[in-house]
Amino acid sequence: MLFRILKIFLIISIFYILTIFFISLFNFKETILSFEKYNNAKSSNMVILTGGTNRIKDGFKIIEALSETKKINFKILVSGTGKGFTKNSLVKKLEPNANAKLIECCIDLDSSSKNTFTNAIETSKWVQKNNIEKFILITSNYHMPRAFLEFKNTMPNKKIYTFSIKPRKHNIEKWLSSYQTFNLIFKEFCKYLVANIRITISNF
Repeated sequence: MLFRILKIFLIISIFYILTIFFISLFNFKETILSFEKYNNAKSSNMVILTGGTNRIKDGFKIIEALSETKKINFKILVSGTGKGFTKNSLVKKLEPNANAKLIECCIDLDSSSKNTFTNAIETSKWVQKNNIEKFILITSNYHMPRAFLEFKNTMPNKKIYTFSIKPRKHNIEKWLSSYQTFNLIFKEFCKYLVANIRITISNF
């Protein structure tokens, strides 16, 4: 009798946990879309995170659009480029639309970062070095919740605006109609949970 009660309790507990998990997953998808809707471009300081398809190219399209409407001095960090990536590499990657003058004067490359956590650490060093109080964080929309979490934890006193990039191969709004898109969001949600737990424990 006791075994049967425990079995029922276990089944109910598993069902409850799975329900909470998938409700949270759905809310995470909504969070992704909220960053996409409420992007902000009130700063001439920008950080582009590499890793996703076309993040660098799309990020520089945003910068070019802003530079056409505002005559301001940019400070831009491209974070997570990998060893051996230079400004010449960046010019080649952006050709034929590369703005060599902008790249030479205003771009810094971070080749040390290997993940979102170290992106935030290296960006914090760059921010301190350049006396920056606010900047725009540019990355893929599905990556933005975790990136913003890591960056705000590392730089709680800095103003961080967001500018989300829509992935070309994934429609986040129709995530349930594509296994690839669902899998992308599912994995990113799990990474977000791990980062959140780590940050919570480290700040305890």
